[in-house]
Amino acid sequence: MRYINVFKAVLATLLMAGCQTAFSIPPVVTPVKVDGKVTVSDEASLKAALKDIVPGDVIIWKNGTYENVALKLIAEGSEQAPITLKAETPGGVVFTGVSSLQLRGNYLVAEGFAFKKLDTSVKNQILTAYKGSSHCRFSDILIDGTGSKASDIDTKWVNLYGQEHEVSHCSFIDKRNMGCLLVVWMEDGIVPRHIIRDNYFSRPYTHYDDAGKARNGQEAIRIGTSDFSLNPGDCLVEGNHFYRCNGERAEIISNKSCRNVYEGNLFEEGEGSLTLRHGNDCIVRGNYFYGGGKTEVGGVRIIGERHRVEDNVFLELTGSGYKSALCVVRGESKAALNGYWTVKGAVVKDNLFLDCRNGITVNYSGRDSQDTPPESVHFLGNTLVSSKSYMIAVQVIDTPQGNLTWEDNLIYGGTLKGVTLDKAAEKPQTKDYSQTLAAIREKAGKRW
Repeated sequence: MRYINVFKAVLATLLMAGCQTAFSIPPVVTPVKVDGKVTVSDEASLKAALKDIVPGDVIIWKNGTYENVALKLIAEGSEQAPITLKAETPGGVVFTGVSSLQLRGNYLVAEGFAFKKLDTSVKNQILTAYKGSSHCRFSDILIDGTGSKASDIDTKWVNLYGQEHEVSHCSFIDKRNMGCLLVVWMEDGIVPRHIIRDNYFSRPYTHYDDAGKARNGQEAIRIGTSDFSLNPGDCLVEGNHFYRCNGERAEIISNKSCRNVYEGNLFEEGEGSLTLRHGNDCIVRGNYFYGGGKTEVGGVRIIGERHRVEDNVFLELTGSGYKSALCVVRGESKAALNGYWTVKGAVVKDNLFLDCRNGITVNYSGRDSQDTPPESVHFLGNTLVSSKSYMIAVQVIDTPQGNLTWEDNLIYGGTLKGVTLDKAAEKPQTKDYSQTLAAIREKAGKRW
């Protein structure tokens, strides 16, 4: 009997060991780091790798297609030695479905990834620089909504919290769900100072309401919100190519904070405008706005105080009213933060308006509450050339002439409405900008 009991005990032990082996979850093996580089291929291995990561390290995500992956790079790099999460080869890692990438820390870089075949039925923010983070960068990333279903679910593709982040050489194509594509979020006590440089934006799809009007909130970029609109943003939007960003049919960029700079961008065939919607002291400089034969293509819309619009080129734009090549908006004497603040102290200087349907429109309004004309607006050294008689070079709507200063502007052709200005007898020479536009197109977007 004693031998039988011993046999039963040994058998039970073996069976128990076998069950544990059969049903236990294998331990996560920490990826091996060699010369500051480590390769991962799923969320678990990334999390394990982060336990041993130090400034200057590079995490390489193995090539392949991955569905419904939520990546979180939570780490602390340094200015001289950032921590990088990158695709094994640029474009070789494709995330699909409901996938996202979050940078949470300081001096972090994510580059070379692609997001395709998006599931727009679920709310999902794709790229996020998290609150409290600083000096993070998204580069050489593609988000492609081609083929995805149109959705009313409001999703932002890129969310920037914190300070001094960069989004560069990324391509954002065909966003088909509601919500702004890229948002700079303002926070109490924080000046963002982000850089958005050399990216490609294309958003041809538009959501309409039941009355057939384009719905609000389909911009390519929004910097700030109405509530924070009097706070400094100090962001730089430079060298980007905005192609057919028709989403909202009104605003391609919505500026809602102060002291931002928009420089050297190309806005092409977009049915909307770069709109200084809220905030003061912004600069729009050295940009190119090109109609390309499309209808309702706008330029710049000014609202607020002390903005400067200078050295821009407006080519063959077809918009009118708010979507004039340059529209100085009529304000509201009792404007709320989300209202139309009166234009004061604006400078419009050294711009070229070439064959635009409506060149400069002053004091345009769309609401009965807009009751305050612009004050102290200076138009200096601008050139307006109109080859067709139906083109309106300058239109001033019920604005006291003392509120406007016109100096050294050259106007040839077209008509003037509401203002008397000298016109040139001979057409000035203008340069060919085709190579300049081609250079911006070539440089903007992903590099793979």
